[in-house]
Parts: sequence; C-alpha cells; structure tokens
Amino acid sequence: RAWLAHQVPQCGYCQAGQIMAAAALLRDTPAPTDAQIDAAMAGHLCRCGTQHRVRAAIRSLA
Repeated sequence: RAWLAHQVPQCGYCQAGQIMAAAALLRDTPAPTDAQIDAAMAGHLCRCGTQHRVRAAIRSLA
C-alpha cells in the first residue's frame, strides 16, 4: 500500500526486485536510515527515476 500511496510504480519493470529488496531490508532493519535504504536499493536501477519515492515509501513503513 505504501508503494501505491507514494506513487512509486510507473512502468513496473523494476518493481518486483525493489519490493523484494525493501521487504528484506525492513525484515532485517525495522527502522532503516536513508543510507541503509540507499544501500539496500543500490542494485535496483529505475529508469523512470522513482528512487526518491521508493525511499519515501520505505520510510513510511519503518
């Protein structure tokens, strides 16, 4: 729901990997810092430029 609330999805190509990485991050680090979020998402490139929305969505769940 946070993904939709922060309007993260655009083309959807990278969404599966981003959601899995975000879930693993929050499982292991319930209150991640921006640096931890960025490190966890570093391998998931989004050509649509939604990285700032991904970070906001993850922060809202922490």
